[in-house]
Amino acid sequence: MDCQNLRSPEVTGAQRSQEPRGHRSPEVTGAQRSQEPRGHRSPEVTGAQRSLEPRGHRSPEVTGAQRSQGPRGHGSLEVTGAQRLRSPEATEAQRSQGPRGHRSPDVTGAQRSQEPRCEAHHLSELRIVLLGYRHSGKRSSGNTILGREDFDTLGRTTQCVKRKGQVAGRQVTVVEAPGWWRGYKLENTPELTKNEIELSVSPCPPGPHALLLVIRLDKPFTETERRSVQKHLELLSERVWSHTIVLFTCGDWLGDTPIEQHIESEGESLQWLVEKCGNRFHVLNNQKREDNMQVTQLMERIEEMVAGNGGQHYEMERRDSLHLSELRIVLLGYRRAGKSSTGNTILGREEFDTQCVKRQGQVAGRQVTVVEAPGWWKNFHLEETPVLTKNEIELSVSLCPPGPHALLLVIRVDTPLTETNERPVQEHLDLLSERVWSHTIVLFTCGDWLGDTPIEQHIESEGESLQWLVEKCGNRYHVLNNQKREDHMQVTQLMEKIEEMVAGNRGTHYETGRQRIEILEKRRIEEERMKEMMVKVKIKRESLRSQMGDCLHLSEFRIVLLGYRRSGKSSTGNTILGREEFDTGGRTDQGVKRHGQVAGRQVTVVEAPGWLIYSQLEDTPELTENKIELSVSMCSPEPHALLLVLRVDTPFTETDIRSVQEHLELLSERVWSHTIVLFTYGDWLGDTPIEQHIESEGESLQWLVETCGNRYHVLNNQKRQDHMQVTQLMEKIEEMVAGNNRHHHDICE
Repeated sequence: MDCQNLRSPEVTGAQRSQEPRGHRSPEVTGAQRSQEPRGHRSPEVTGAQRSLEPRGHRSPEVTGAQRSQGPRGHGSLEVTGAQRLRSPEATEAQRSQGPRGHRSPDVTGAQRSQEPRCEAHHLSELRIVLLGYRHSGKRSSGNTILGREDFDTLGRTTQCVKRKGQVAGRQVTVVEAPGWWRGYKLENTPELTKNEIELSVSPCPPGPHALLLVIRLDKPFTETERRSVQKHLELLSERVWSHTIVLFTCGDWLGDTPIEQHIESEGESLQWLVEKCGNRFHVLNNQKREDNMQVTQLMERIEEMVAGNGGQHYEMERRDSLHLSELRIVLLGYRRAGKSSTGNTILGREEFDTQCVKRQGQVAGRQVTVVEAPGWWKNFHLEETPVLTKNEIELSVSLCPPGPHALLLVIRVDTPLTETNERPVQEHLDLLSERVWSHTIVLFTCGDWLGDTPIEQHIESEGESLQWLVEKCGNRYHVLNNQKREDHMQVTQLMEKIEEMVAGNRGTHYETGRQRIEILEKRRIEEERMKEMMVKVKIKRESLRSQMGDCLHLSEFRIVLLGYRRSGKSSTGNTILGREEFDTGGRTDQGVKRHGQVAGRQVTVVEAPGWLIYSQLEDTPELTENKIELSVSMCSPEPHALLLVLRVDTPFTETDIRSVQEHLELLSERVWSHTIVLFTYGDWLGDTPIEQHIESEGESLQWLVETCGNRYHVLNNQKRQDHMQVTQLMEKIEEMVAGNNRHHHDICE
């Protein structure tokens, strides 16, 4: 078999006279040649000249008998004169000029017998990339090739998708690249799509054996589409054409029409494309997946092409990485993923200990800026993350202007990334924009946990969720062992990977976008309101203190802790009493009462059982309702203060308003005059004032704080040695009691 299956039948004079302009056959006079456009001469070729032709580009005559033996859809144009296609004996420069024709010369039988044949090898592994415009049938083709529904045919692909399977005794990897709009110019295709097309060859290292250019048979292929296809494929390089096969889908549309006849009838644009791909083409009918022969024949044609390419696959172009004198990095990820430790490892010293910070240093001859963004809870969806955290994530990229070169998505390698974690990761990164993925590297921490296991093996063994994430980030990843900071090579290699990614992004950094301006304006308004709130609270407290004088220093405090489950009531009771009195491990079904001495006062603390977060009163068991009502009677005569315990690291929504209101008003409507909102998880705030958090969270939380007379306090239960936070809480309780005319009773009816 000829390397590229190129048949070019002889043409009669009558047939030549019918050819379109630019399709002169080779038997022309000298005068005729002088009139041809430069680059389009097609001289007769002698036997000696033919012997110098590139291997695999001979075009022998084919008899009618030989033509009849070719399988339908085969990538060899055994056609009649009326069906003739242009020969590929044009140079690459000539081909790139467009579809105007170039006839191959006649070849004698003697010459034909001397042609070399390319023996296809049976490859045990095949790596395939599917390229093409949207709705061309790439995903259906992937499913047909693999023999099962591996590619989602309903949604749109914005990232490369890789799937594997056993096909006809071969291990086959299929990568689907995202498509461009049919007929679109390259400049109208989003940068993200262009980047993904360029990266599509990297998920099947060391490179694909074949790129299948997927074209629908039932749609005309015009000159506009030809230019669009050419520009998009040449994002990979000019070499791509030597490894490309045109894969026609919607094969059922042909009926009994040979594919060669369709190519001829479509005209110059499709003929040019087929020739540009070395006259390699195949037809798939994705409606007949049970027809395994069509896939087997495709595998054989790929092997023939590989043989014709000297057994070589498509070599991925390794972009020359830039050596950047400055690198700007943002660390993103869920809480406790190891972002702070990663920042310290990168900079080579202890710089990070809190969230939302920016640090700089010299690393491997570069000026490096590292910004750590606040984290979200690993399983929390975006709507469960406080507005303040979301704003800080969005603003994190603006702390290293004009924008970061790389965003490192920090993931612990020693804990599984499940399907439950997929959505939170995607939602929180998409806060920045869909473009963020082109600038993101997955950074695995706890690298010591791997031992001798390659990270690639770990990724494969973890399953689809982690594989999805790595593919979403363009198969860019790195492992850090933060226990071995003296190993500078791991940081140097990370810097090099960042520079390679920047080179792949055409030397550009992540653009912060207009959202930053909008967030900053919103932040400015919130800060003005925060200042007003702080002034208002300060004036009220000073007024109460002046009324109190020295006459209201309570020697005894009676406190009830109320709130939903896991809000931190037990830990708060322990912080107030300064010791482990409340069990933080189990659930409280009954009211629990404890005593102690705090700042010279006798303090009684009662923890009431909690309700489920977001649940309404009708969803709470009657027993729990009764225990909440009885909790105030456990500190006779009645409590001085009810502390409504809320986590500051979770949003307070309109659903929460109704839940809190219904459960507190079990005691009576007068309960609000004796209630202080107590925020737990104070460490989450960092340097952010609680007033800013209240303002940023919106109307629901603001309503609650106002209903409680703008009384609120923050506790960090991780810092129990900080007694000042408890002392300040005692003072706020005394002020509230003074504001209630020194009454602590009549809370309940």
